[in-house]
Amino acid sequence: MKLYLVRHGKSLRNVKIKSKEDSALTKDGIDQARRIGSWFKKLKIDHIYCSKLKRAKDTLKEMKHHFKGIPVTYTSQINELNMGIYGKNGFDDFSSFWKDAQKEGKSFGEFKPKNGESLIELNKRAENFYEKLLDKHTKENILVIGHGFFLSQLVINILDLEKNESRLFSLPNASVSQFHINKKGKVTHFHVGDFHHLLMEGVKEKNRPRLLLRRK
Repeated sequence: MKLYLVRHGKSLRNVKIKSKEDSALTKDGIDQARRIGSWFKKLKIDHIYCSKLKRAKDTLKEMKHHFKGIPVTYTSQINELNMGIYGKNGFDDFSSFWKDAQKEGKSFGEFKPKNGESLIELNKRAENFYEKLLDKHTKENILVIGHGFFLSQLVINILDLEKNESRLFSLPNASVSQFHINKKGKVTHFHVGDFHHLLMEGVKEKNRPRLLLRRK
């Protein structure tokens, strides 16, 4: 299986603009999604999984014309970490989340916000989703469009790392991570958090191939 993980384009909340919890993309986010779609058109994809949240669905919307005839599954199983009360009032309040976790003597991963979920619970959700992919798509090329926290936990499960490894890396908006996984479920090689496609598609859009030669 070849597995491609895409984090959605920039959303209003990503750039600190007050918005609904189910935030929309910014103009930059829409442009990022278009470039991802253009880059993916040369790749063979057999099935697409997309979060049910607007920023992920809108990212796929800008890509979808390159994927005619390819089945899409929209699932809340790959929705972002539910911040509960810390996702209200137009912003994701990580500062209060962390302070309240400390007050309870819990780590960021252990703390479960009211009406939300803990990072440990998110990790388990990612584990269950990955097991489903391995069961259903051993020989296929799969595209997953999701979110920073969820996809980080999915990466942890794919590479069979400890949960706290996620503190050492992050996945930028519109980044692509690739994993080649053999029939036994072993990862043979991978790349995480890549975004060269955004620049390459920009070069092609402007029809300036000599841009790559300026330093020669």
